[in-house]
Amino acid sequence: MQLTHESESTTGVDTLQLPTIQLARIVAGDSQEQKKLYDAATRPGGFILDFRSSHKDILDTIEQLYALSDRYFERPDEEKSRDARDDQLPSQDRGYKRSDCDETFEFADDELFRGDIKLPITLQGKSDLVRNFNRVCHAATMGMLSSLSDSMGLEGAQRFETYHQTDDSSDTGLKLICEPTLASAADVVENKHTDSGTFTLLFYERLGLHVYLPRENRWAYAPVPPAGCALVTVADSLQRLSGGQFLSPLHRVTQPRDGAHKRFYLSYFLRPSHATKADWARRLDGGN
Repeated sequence: MQLTHESESTTGVDTLQLPTIQLARIVAGDSQEQKKLYDAATRPGGFILDFRSSHKDILDTIEQLYALSDRYFERPDEEKSRDARDDQLPSQDRGYKRSDCDETFEFADDELFRGDIKLPITLQGKSDLVRNFNRVCHAATMGMLSSLSDSMGLEGAQRFETYHQTDDSSDTGLKLICEPTLASAADVVENKHTDSGTFTLLFYERLGLHVYLPRENRWAYAPVPPAGCALVTVADSLQRLSGGQFLSPLHRVTQPRDGAHKRFYLSYFLRPSHATKADWARRLDGGN
């Protein structure tokens, strides 16, 4: 398998046309951009978030993280298995995990903020790179939450960002994902799902995210974002917090055609605080 940065042909592939949101304009409170963000969040396909005007070094950072992912996942399985975390719940993804279709390493957001995260030797020399990129992603998601709170006229404790404070622990995390394409597309295992968190930011260079459009009853690929941009999708918790106004899309990771290639994703999953999730569980159980 080969790692490639060449543009992938979309000829004959059903690909979504998604709006692009300028992060710099969201942060600046631009009303037109805020409306674009609100409208995009109400549709199931997601949107493209452009970091380039806000972060001049984003291109170099992303390239370094792709290279870091390549080095990390090329390590022998025996070495990577030592990075699995035994000190977490089955629902958590911290550290190294392997499934039938991918390998992942997730940096827990709260551990990065505290500075007590334990990294394997391969990643230790890049801890500042990871931490800074994590902060960029966190700030972007919080900026979008603030914008959506404004668009919905939310105030005080009802604002979306109050459920995601950095002084509360959560399962928010930055994840390196290795999910290579297969020689035969027919061999891809069905993995359709919705994300359980609030926002998912996804940086990638090969087609793979397949999104279901319920009104049209069809599947279509999310496009490869331009360099320095990420695909953003709403996840289940934000759909819940918004009373169903924002849509968490059903999606899967697959491939449009045959061919074995390396394929990496850089994903940031913003998730509600543990206190918020505990409160939801109490309400589900009939508690006060």
